Amino acid sequence: MDTFGEWLRQQRIQLKLTHKELADRVGCSVVTIRKIEYGERRPSAQIAELLANSLNIPPGERSTFVKVARGELSADRLSMALKPVTASSPPRTNLPILPTPLIGRQHEVEELSQLLCDPQCRLLTLVGPGGIGKTRLAIEAAAQVQEHFADGVYFVPLASSSSTRFIVPVIAEALGFAFQSSGGADPKMQLFGYLKKKQALVLLDNLEHLLAELGIELLSELLAEAPGVKLMATSRESLELQGEWVFEVYGLPVPESIDVEGSAQGTSVELFLQRARRAHVGFDAAPEDYPAIVRICQQVNGMPLGIELAAAWVRTLSSEEIALEIERDLGFLAASGRDIPARHRSMHAVFDHSWKLLAEEEQGVLLRLSVFRGGFRREAAEAVAGATLSMLSTHVTKSLIRRSGAGRYDMHELIRQYAAEHLAEYPEVQSATRARHGRYYLAYFSQADGRLRSSAQQETLAELTTEMDNFRVAWDWAVNYSEFALIEKTLRTFIRLHDTRGWYQEGIDALDRALAVLETSHGHSQSDRTCQVALGHLLATRSWLAYRLANYEQAQRMLELSLEILYPLNEPHVLVESITYLGRVMEMTGYYPRAMGLYSEGLEIATTIGDRWFKAVCLTLHTALVGFTYVMVSLEITHERLQSVVAEWRLIGDPRLIAFGLDFLSRSAIRLGRYDEARLALEENVALNSSIGFGWGLGTAYRGLGIIAQAQGKHQQAVDMFHKSLDTFTELGVSWWVARVLADMSWSIFALGNDSEAEHIWYDSLRIATDIHGTPVALEALVGFASLQAKRENMEYALELLWMVLNHPASFQKTKNRASDLRSGLEAQLTIQQVEAAQERVQTKTFEAAVDEILKQV
Repeated sequence: MDTFGEWLRQQRIQLKLTHKELADRVGCSVVTIRKIEYGERRPSAQIAELLANSLNIPPGERSTFVKVARGELSADRLSMALKPVTASSPPRTNLPILPTPLIGRQHEVEELSQLLCDPQCRLLTLVGPGGIGKTRLAIEAAAQVQEHFADGVYFVPLASSSSTRFIVPVIAEALGFAFQSSGGADPKMQLFGYLKKKQALVLLDNLEHLLAELGIELLSELLAEAPGVKLMATSRESLELQGEWVFEVYGLPVPESIDVEGSAQGTSVELFLQRARRAHVGFDAAPEDYPAIVRICQQVNGMPLGIELAAAWVRTLSSEEIALEIERDLGFLAASGRDIPARHRSMHAVFDHSWKLLAEEEQGVLLRLSVFRGGFRREAAEAVAGATLSMLSTHVTKSLIRRSGAGRYDMHELIRQYAAEHLAEYPEVQSATRARHGRYYLAYFSQADGRLRSSAQQETLAELTTEMDNFRVAWDWAVNYSEFALIEKTLRTFIRLHDTRGWYQEGIDALDRALAVLETSHGHSQSDRTCQVALGHLLATRSWLAYRLANYEQAQRMLELSLEILYPLNEPHVLVESITYLGRVMEMTGYYPRAMGLYSEGLEIATTIGDRWFKAVCLTLHTALVGFTYVMVSLEITHERLQSVVAEWRLIGDPRLIAFGLDFLSRSAIRLGRYDEARLALEENVALNSSIGFGWGLGTAYRGLGIIAQAQGKHQQAVDMFHKSLDTFTELGVSWWVARVLADMSWSIFALGNDSEAEHIWYDSLRIATDIHGTPVALEALVGFASLQAKRENMEYALELLWMVLNHPASFQKTKNRASDLRSGLEAQLTIQQVEAAQERVQTKTFEAAVDEILKQV
């Protein structure tokens, strides 16, 4: 035997397989099999594995087989390692021969095999919605355990049986058992007598339509009469018999993303590729096709039938077009194959079968449940859809909804689409149900605000995140129906959730939709107080997300308009937000006096109305601004005040704001040289922000740890911390902080002697800061460039840059201190005339001109 191809040809012939039969098993083209046999190509690792599976290569020899197939070992190793494959005589069985290997179900097959070999498990039911792959999985599991059943494994198809009275004759037919007509013995007892001493596995396929009538109890009787027999059933609902073991079947694994075919192995994507190649031999997925293929698999929740029906369209549509069609219409998922059972020719046909088995009340509940997205809690199902616990249990039993956690349920997306289409046939019911859903979730979110600002923050964030799909639907309903009073009540929860999770752009899009409708409907002069309050609050909320993305001019415009609307309305609970947010924007853009005034005003309002949370926020910001920027009090006093602020946050219990206070406390500790105290504060900061998943807070904490290392001369450690901070802020897309961290990191890189790298990073910081009008950060970068120029002995130019920084009102105090120290050193090396000349040149050059000059040079 000279080649792998020749060996393969011999084994195929020995197993009496045609080229097409082997190609179908492997999931490739006939041309591919022929080319492998003729030695014209080597199989891929994936195809080699599938060939091993199709040819029943023993598990211990598969590694050698694959290496020979791939050309990594000679064919001689194959002939020595493997004996010629022979068609041994398997136990008696009538299991269908399946043309392709099972994909993505290895874990389920192993689990089912163990159950079937367990003496305690006599009746095992595979339960799941139509098209989920119950039959295929059951056949594979039965085939794996044939050797454990001396008298055979038998497949009994019941889809076409219209009554339980046909179960006995259909089982007998599958077993090859003939009833005796003489003697008048009952056929059921004849069958039981035949099986009494048998060791057999009987697979009863598609039982759900027989469960509504009497007679299914005969399965329990059979097990009692034939102790060596086991039953495995497939059904869309459990049989509700004593001794039944229920195995729920779900869709195939769906990857979040995928780039190449090899990484699709064992997932729903692999099934799509296999079926697509069978539908169209020339199909070859390009890298740009994979995102759409993953989306298709996500749309059908990994349901094998849905994937197969979708893959059949590759002859006429691209993967992206198929995904779009599924989104538009469930009826798209249909096929016309002559050998496909009628109930599997479309997803509509699959669900029609289940729909007809429901009582009218059950149908009504299922329709109303279709308004939910991403699952629902039991309380929500009852409030919105009128679904009692018993009704939910019924739908779980029938595989129409699934329990997804304690008190939580979800519905397969294709089932939801099917029910939603039926709901649309009843406009009044649909409208009323959507209204109940919208009001329920807007109220649910608005009531979560207090818990979001307390020690229950972590679990509240998790709950709200789980319900986001429902909230998005509720929000859109409220916008479409101008329910702005409901929307306004959710805004504090809305901003806390979107801000903590870093969902900035999503939040902006949702708020912009609401603002567009509100401004179009009412305008700024509208006397409707409710709408005016909602408009002012929406603008304030939207401005905070603009602030996060460093769109400071836009944020300021929105906040000025928000205050213009809110001041006359005397709505202090909303007004305090706008005032505090505007103070933060003013501080970040270097307008410190106005920021201080706004923090003072916010503090006064919060104190008056008893808003402890905003009072603590304003106090924290005011204390830091007074102590760090204006240095109006000593650092010791500032530190003591910040310790009091942190103590207040601990009493409130809000983890995120405790971390916020610790961040400021660490800054004062650093200024006082108390590095160990600062590090402990920041390590607690990291732990708190990690617990709630607040990326922004983590970014600032890592930056603080970098600053501590930098202050102690541990510059490589500082660079590592700054990189962690930079990665976090880059992922969030927040330009101001990216520029700030770049400026910080450059000092350590400069200290390590990497002047060129430091120069380029300072350049990036300056460019970003200039683009977003982040003047304080740009000034910090200018000090960096001055230090470089000084090192290169361009001392007069360096002095010009330093004077510009020192004269600018937006400079951070830390920046001024660094610039002042460097200036003193330079002036000591220059003559009085050189210093005066530099000062004169500064008077004739604007800050913008100096920045532009640097950006053009580097």
